Amino acid sequence: MSIISLTPPAFALADELLKRTRSRCVVCHLPCAAEVWRTGGIASKVFLKRVCPEHGETSVCIASDARFYWLANGKSENACGSPRCCESADGSTSGTLGLNADPGEALGVIEKLSTCLALIEIVNSCNLSCPTCYADSPRRTHEDVDAIPLESIKHRIQGVIDRKGTIEILQLSGGEPTLHPQFFELLRWLQDHPQIDYVLLNTNGVRIANDETFARQLGEAFCYGRFQLYLQFDGVQQAGQQFLRGADLREIRERCLERCRTMSLPVTLAMTVTQENLPFLWESIEFGLRWPNVRGISFQPLFTSGRIPRSLSAQTSTRLNTGDIILAAVEQSRSRLRFEDFTPLPCGDPNCATIGYLLKVGGEVRSVSDFVDFSKVQDFLGTKIRYKLEDLMKCGCDSEPLGELLKQFELDETHTFRLLIKPFMDAGTWDEDRIDRCCTHVIRPDGQLDSFCRYYSGFADCKTA
Repeated sequence: MSIISLTPPAFALADELLKRTRSRCVVCHLPCAAEVWRTGGIASKVFLKRVCPEHGETSVCIASDARFYWLANGKSENACGSPRCCESADGSTSGTLGLNADPGEALGVIEKLSTCLALIEIVNSCNLSCPTCYADSPRRTHEDVDAIPLESIKHRIQGVIDRKGTIEILQLSGGEPTLHPQFFELLRWLQDHPQIDYVLLNTNGVRIANDETFARQLGEAFCYGRFQLYLQFDGVQQAGQQFLRGADLREIRERCLERCRTMSLPVTLAMTVTQENLPFLWESIEFGLRWPNVRGISFQPLFTSGRIPRSLSAQTSTRLNTGDIILAAVEQSRSRLRFEDFTPLPCGDPNCATIGYLLKVGGEVRSVSDFVDFSKVQDFLGTKIRYKLEDLMKCGCDSEPLGELLKQFELDETHTFRLLIKPFMDAGTWDEDRIDRCCTHVIRPDGQLDSFCRYYSGFADCKTA
């Protein structure tokens, strides 16, 4: 695996083929061969190109600035030739690569990978009906919630622990997980479990904001240092609120955050980023910095899975990527945030998560690059061109200097503010190499682990039990 140089070339370059991989047609979602290209010139970008026999060629920008794309290959069979549909056994280009493969084979690979975060859905319904819900959860009343039986949840979680050992982060999701009628019984079991390090509650915050009794019980039940809210947040601006949630929930978010502040409950803001709220990234960071209990903000470029109209997956011009987020945030910060403040995470695929920090020092917010040179602890980026299976089975965070440094930042929550960029994949941006190294897993209803992007893709050949 090699990093694209952070220093722009002083002369014009021709377009460069970086690698071959497998992707998906943006219309029919069938697998097809793809190529990753870097454009020539100083303002280089990175494009994922593929050809579907039925729907033709599609090119999607996956890095609006090539400095923020890391070249990483997966299994050798992914690099399957020119950007046309892969050949089937009889030599024809049928467009069905992977559809005849054993579905358990892909899950078997996931089972061998390190699981940095395991997500489990504990309810199938929600108290909102967001137009962009990747889980496509139906809206239900509190009395009519479709909840997973508690013993089934425990059984599935314990099964993962029995197979793989300690779960570092367990994320409760749904639907809206706070609707589960036995929520606090589950939370006590999770926090008492010796092989679950941390519980993350993925929530829209509505029940915490509106249900005083539930909020009080949550304040009494959570264990500081082992629990955190992952609060759905769409920015400080009005634009885009209706598109994302079907309502303007900014007042509800503030009410939720205020209740969390009074009980010292740690929060990470989870912001789905669209063209509408992209101009407000720094204002959203400043909003988070005002709250002593907000530990950071996670930027997630909108991806077209779940309830989002399928027609949007074919639109390429409005897609956002990691480069868009970094460029916008740095420009909006007026030099308070720098490109050097960000680094890819050393576990999983380096294009799956980029992390940065701001430091709170002496009453000021400072750029982390004033104190730390991330490039000097990025040895993992230059050591491998192609990962082997044994490399996929362990997480670089456990052994690399960068991983140790980031863990120190996480422990020093009073002085650090985390900035995470998490670009999930859909058909338009699908790169099978990233699945080969995925460390963000979903505990499926059948108890097996699956990649987050695969599980929520909606692809016909990725349907789950």
